[in-house]
Amino acid sequence: MPSIILLFYELIMASSNYGYTLQTVPYEISAEEQRRAQLLMWRSTNKVRPRTWAIVAAVVVLSILGLIFIKNYSNIICWVALVCVAIFLVLRLYVWEWYAKRKMAEFPAQDIKGIKLGIQPHGMVMQQQMNIPAQRGMQQSISQPGVMNVGWKEISEWYDSAEFLLMTFKVKGQDGSFFLPKRMDTKQFSFETIRKHLNESVGPAKKF
Repeated sequence: MPSIILLFYELIMASSNYGYTLQTVPYEISAEEQRRAQLLMWRSTNKVRPRTWAIVAAVVVLSILGLIFIKNYSNIICWVALVCVAIFLVLRLYVWEWYAKRKMAEFPAQDIKGIKLGIQPHGMVMQQQMNIPAQRGMQQSISQPGVMNVGWKEISEWYDSAEFLLMTFKVKGQDGSFFLPKRMDTKQFSFETIRKHLNESVGPAKKF
């Protein structure tokens, strides 16, 4: 009897340290979380380049020097340059993002529900209940789980931020993505295991 208890205890400890999912976990993402991820992605691809900042800084410095050393109405061009820089910064840092948010709002996101995800040595597993329409001789439709496997090598790129993991992939000619909020990082769904496989198969994560 003691040996059976010891074996049972070892099995429990092994499962608690198992890096993969013994059972798929619910994958539910709110529309707000999706919007947040979209905005971060947009910001990452629309940053002001260092060269642009250097030009802005040079214009500001030269304009200030002009105001100091040039007297009378001759320094009006310096004031014009400073005003142009201010307008550019407002448009580039605020108005452009406001416009991007407005365009995103034209395509409302929907809450993701009814899907389960799992982590396996070969890749990610997604399960979703599929309703098969009733056919001849059947009184009602049948609901059965549909399964899709995404191999680690089928993932093209991934991002790792303080708020979520994002992976893009292509399976059978179809593009897709996994958006995983950090709240999903648990013993049953380990982000550490995901990062390990992605680093090995895809390479380092891209930064926002």
